[in-house]
Amino acid sequence: MTLSADCPPGVTITTPDALLYEAGDVLTCSVDGINPSYEWSGTNGGSSFSGTSSTVTLVEGEFCLQCTATLNSVTDCADCALVCGTAYSKYQKLHNIFVT
Repeated sequence: MTLSADCPPGVTITTPDALLYEAGDVLTCSVDGINPSYEWSGTNGGSSFSGTSSTVTLVEGEFCLQCTATLNSVTDCADCALVCGTAYSKYQKLHNIFVT
C-alpha cells in the first residue's frame, strides 16, 4: 500500500503489503528530488517519536507518523505524508487474521 500527499514534490510513505501491520515492519519515506532530508514526527508504539532517517521500524502498539521531506534545491520546497494504524505482535497478528 502506498500513501501519498497531494501536492508536489509528492512525498510517499511505502508500507508493507499486508492486511495488518506487525511490530518490526518498516515504513519508508521517499520523494523525487536532489538531496532530500526527512523528518518523522508523531507516535510509534504509543510513545512520542521523531527521527531523520528515510525509514522507521514500527514497534508494537498504535502509531501515527508523519514524514516531512525537504528538497535542498533552489526551490527549497517541503511536503509531507501521514500514516496511522496499529502494529501487532506476531501472535496478535495471527490471532486477528484467523479470528476475524
